[in-house]
Amino acid sequence: MIKKLFAFLLLIFGLTLTTFAQYVHFESDSVFLGKLSHTEDTLTQSFPFVVDGASSVQIDTVIADCACLLPEYPSKELKKGEKGEIKVAYVPYKAGPFSKEIIVKFKDKSVEQVVKFAGFIRPYKLSAEQLFPYENGGIRWGHKKVSFGNLTAQGITSKTVYFYNDTDDTLYFEKPSLLPDHLGILIDSTRYSVGPKSEGSFELFIKPEDRAEFGYAQDTINLVLSNRQEDIKSKFVVSASIHYPESQGDGPKPKMNLSNTYINLGNVKNDGQKIVSFSVMNTGEVPLKILKVEANHGLELLSVEDEDVQPLESSNINLRFLETARTGKEVRSFTIFTNDPTDPVTIISVKANVVK
Repeated sequence: MIKKLFAFLLLIFGLTLTTFAQYVHFESDSVFLGKLSHTEDTLTQSFPFVVDGASSVQIDTVIADCACLLPEYPSKELKKGEKGEIKVAYVPYKAGPFSKEIIVKFKDKSVEQVVKFAGFIRPYKLSAEQLFPYENGGIRWGHKKVSFGNLTAQGITSKTVYFYNDTDDTLYFEKPSLLPDHLGILIDSTRYSVGPKSEGSFELFIKPEDRAEFGYAQDTINLVLSNRQEDIKSKFVVSASIHYPESQGDGPKPKMNLSNTYINLGNVKNDGQKIVSFSVMNTGEVPLKILKVEANHGLELLSVEDEDVQPLESSNINLRFLETARTGKEVRSFTIFTNDPTDPVTIISVKANVVK
C-alpha cells in the first residue's frame, strides 16, 4: 500500500513539474497595448524569447484563440541560448476592451506556453485632432491637464497618460524628462518607441509627501523624446489637491466656514473701483491655511489679511471688481485653496448688475 501511495505521489509530482516547466523564456508574455483607434490598421505584436529550459526545442504550432489573429513563428529547431520571436498580426475589429491568447506547442514536448496581449478599442471613428485636441511641440494631448484629483499626503499614486506623436518620425524615450522630486515617469519596454502619427503612453507617478507645497498645486513638465537627431519637448500640466498631514486620521482638523458661497453686490458702477471683501472663518481645532486665492476673469486679488487662520478666528480676502466692456448682469468668481480636508477647494461666485 505504501509503495503504491509513493508511486502515486511521484506521478503527481512529475506531472506538476511538467505543468510548470518552460522551454523558452519570453521577454514579456503579457502585453497591454493601451487605447487603440477604431480605424487602426493591422497591428503586429512581437513576443521575443530565448531557449533556456531544454537543450533544444522546436515549435510545432501556434494556436490563436481568434480568427482575427495571424501568428508567425520560427519552424527550425533552436538550441539552448538561441533567440527567436513570435509575431502576431491583429486587426482591431470591435469596439471595447479585448484580450487575446496565443498557445505555443512544441514538438515532442507535452508542455504548452501561453502569451497574451490586451487593450481597448475606442468606440468612435475619431481623428487624432478630435481625440487629442491640444498640440504642443509636435505632441498632441487629450486634456489640458493631467489631474490626480484629491490626494492624501501618503503613498504613491500613478495613472497612464496617453499622447499622440504628430510628427513624421519615430520618437524614442531615450532621455529622462526633467521632473520635480515628487513626480516620476515609468516607460514600459513595449512603449519605448512611438511611431509617426500614432499614439504613445507612459506611467506618471506622484508621491504627494515629497511636494513642498500642499493644497491645490500644479506643475508644468516637459516630456522629452528623441527622433535620433534632435530632442522633441512638449509641455503638459500635472495638477493635484494634496491634503496636509495633520488633516489625516482621527486627529484635530481645520474647518473653513463660509456664510455663503456667493456674493450679491447689487448695482455696481462700471469704473473698476468696487472692492469685494470676503471673510473666511476657521471653526476647526488647528490652524486653517489659506494656500492660494485665484481670481478668475473680471476680478483682481488685492490682499489676504492672514494666510494662517487660528481656530475660531477669521481672515478677510479683498478683491477688485474690474471694468467690463458691457453693462448688465455679470457673474464672476474666485477660488480659495485651503488645507481643509473636507473642502480643500471652494469657488465663490460674485454677482452684480453693472451700470454706467
